Amino acid sequence: MASTVATPLERQFSTIAGLASMTSSSSLGSTSITLQFELSRDIDAAAQDVQSAIAATLRQLPSDMPSPPSFRKVNPADSPILFIALTSPSLPLYALNEYAETMLAQQISTVSGVAQVQVFGSQKYAVRVQLDPKALASRGLGVEEVASAIRSANVNLPTGTLQGPATAYTIQSSGQLLQAEAFRPLIVAWRNGQPVRLGELGNVVDGVQNDKQAAWFINQRGMILAVQRQPGTNTVEWRRRCASCCRASGSSCRLRFPWRCSSTGRSRSRSR
Repeated sequence: MASTVATPLERQFSTIAGLASMTSSSSLGSTSITLQFELSRDIDAAAQDVQSAIAATLRQLPSDMPSPPSFRKVNPADSPILFIALTSPSLPLYALNEYAETMLAQQISTVSGVAQVQVFGSQKYAVRVQLDPKALASRGLGVEEVASAIRSANVNLPTGTLQGPATAYTIQSSGQLLQAEAFRPLIVAWRNGQPVRLGELGNVVDGVQNDKQAAWFINQRGMILAVQRQPGTNTVEWRRRCASCCRASGSSCRLRFPWRCSSTGRSRSRSR
């Protein structure tokens, strides 16, 4: 990540006017770059320059990246003052994460006075394949052959259209495999006239993209939403609106699955 992703971006960011400092950190599968601008630089104009720099670097980045780089404006002095924890006794974490990111976080973002909503402990769904080296060796297969077979079988490409004398029909066909159960019978190769299926080479399980991060609430795994308010917003009224939004979301989703939402926050006041 440092050489293939961070370096091209840093090289392009260094040309932005008014840049005071730039720091970056890279780990397995992720890169974070922090840009600090001079006080005289308009932050909105700087954000546009950052977006243009990212767009100019896209062709230099790896083609197999799961998502393009994104950015957000951050004031280090503005820390979240409201934390919302979501837990469920029956839902898997990836299902709870889907609700937290696509529904609750989006709804809270529309509340007046909310600047940003971050999700901590993200557990996005992914199918994980745990290959058995002995099973691979006995069939003369390598990891790259298995990965290539998975990529070839799990595609989502346009199918085409059927042209009639007066009407055209669009053909919709999804070739994507969405669950571990659908991956297990996948044919990886043929040996001695017999198919070698993915399920014979190891374990194929429903999991998450990154199992090295987690969030807890009272000793229970869950999702934590950190909410920041906009400057000048009344903190008490702002928290009341956020709590009303959570209650409204909870009333609609409890009909489908059990979950619990708890909020905590701290506001500071100063008297002279």
